[in-house]
Amino acid sequence: MKSTKQNYGTVSVAIHLLSALLILILIGSGFRSGFSLDPATKATALRLHLPVAIFVLLLTRAAGLVVAFR
Repeated sequence: MKSTKQNYGTVSVAIHLLSALLILILIGSGFRSGFSLDPATKATALRLHLPVAIFVLLLTRAAGLVVAFR
């Protein structure tokens, strides 16, 4: 299904759902890092957090491009 002015297409919906899932992962890893007293646990959480955050940023940009070129 292609995006129209009345409905979002399959790609837009998939990007949205994937972004939402990844944001939940970011919230979890952020809290884990923030509330952990162990430096190794903080580092592990941040090793997950940073690449996922960059990926969400790229997905958000891709979603904007999909909508712009519908």
